[in-house]
Amino acid sequence: MKSQANHLSFAPQSSRQHAGERTPLACRFRRPAENIVPLTFPSGREGRLGNDGLGGPPKPARGPRALPFFRLLLALAATLFLALAPARAAEEKLDLDSVLNDKDKVMKAEEAEAGPGDGKFFTIKTDDNITSLEVGDVYRNEQKTFFKVTGIASKGSQGGEFSVQRTAGKSDPDRKFQRVSGTGPVTIVSRITLLDLYLAGGIFMHPIALAGVAVILLALNCVWIYRQKVQIPPRFVEDARKALDAGDVEKFEDLALKERGLFPGICRALADRFEDSTPEEIKNRAEIAAGGLINRLRVPTKALNLIAAAAPLLGLLGTIVGMVIVFEAVASATGAAKAQALAAGIRVKLFCTAMALSVAIPALFLYFLFNQKLSDLISQCESLSESFLHQLTLLKRKSARPGGRTDEEATDAKPAPTAAKKNATAGKGADRKEAE
Repeated sequence: MKSQANHLSFAPQSSRQHAGERTPLACRFRRPAENIVPLTFPSGREGRLGNDGLGGPPKPARGPRALPFFRLLLALAATLFLALAPARAAEEKLDLDSVLNDKDKVMKAEEAEAGPGDGKFFTIKTDDNITSLEVGDVYRNEQKTFFKVTGIASKGSQGGEFSVQRTAGKSDPDRKFQRVSGTGPVTIVSRITLLDLYLAGGIFMHPIALAGVAVILLALNCVWIYRQKVQIPPRFVEDARKALDAGDVEKFEDLALKERGLFPGICRALADRFEDSTPEEIKNRAEIAAGGLINRLRVPTKALNLIAAAAPLLGLLGTIVGMVIVFEAVASATGAAKAQALAAGIRVKLFCTAMALSVAIPALFLYFLFNQKLSDLISQCESLSESFLHQLTLLKRKSARPGGRTDEEATDAKPAPTAAKKNATAGKGADRKEAE
């Protein structure tokens, strides 16, 4: 069975060396011939592996290789590319010109859609690099309003300031600008300041700003006049009490005329026409004078209350008017541009309400604070006025009695005449009994 089997075996490397033939790597490390394992093929052929790895006689050495087919194709493609390069460059130039023409047409169509501008000038400040910005560049904001650069105050890598003119559209400059034509930066982000927000809020920002200034002035005025040493001078209170204890009404009146404030004003009313007035008249006159002085002192607090109530209404009115203007401006827009322009316009106009509330809320707190301070001063004046009115009433009654006696002295002197009268009545009764 073994003798009939067809087989091939690996031959030693030395027996396979031929001139000009490269030995395969797999055949360089072969075992000796005696250790070769025979391989049996079902084809019935046997022999040793040749240079091509199959059985049969060794093949002769190959000659120089021919140029591969794919290299030929690559060379042909390079030749065609070099031949067609000038034509392609001319075609690209024509395409670039057509793109620029199409862009100009689109820009003109957008300007016509936005409507003619009013030529209003705006000042733009930015922190972006605007070294390439030039006069005449055209930019567009997110509301599709076009602005033309008319002047450059300063420019550099750290930002600058330039002025633009509204050439198409109705919306004001927004925070972000896109270049339409020119050599400037593709995108410019403006720097928004408080002054810009104030100007963008509308005409109603001016009365709200005046109300804010009035709140500050009223607060300073209240701090100054609602001091206790101004309305109730401690030195005056002490000197006036000493004068009343001594019964010197004229000195009391002179002291009241020299001082200013709520309590000195009440004291002037107490001492006015003292000799010709009854205690009730003096009291009524003091109450009337105190009411007038208190009303004058309440003017700053009433003004704060008015501002706290009116400022939000002014802000709401400004926001409503601004939104009406925004709705009119975006009426011609469509799609996403309309929604974007509407949102930006409402955002700007809401600054009016925000500023109004920033004025009204502090005014309301200041009103309650200074109103409580004034109420405390009024309570102290009422207490001191009651004490001084009592002393003046005693002086008035003392001056009305003959001999300058007060009511207490007159009350102590009353029992003597009453006892004499009783004795006389008792004597008359005894005489009447004796006569009977």
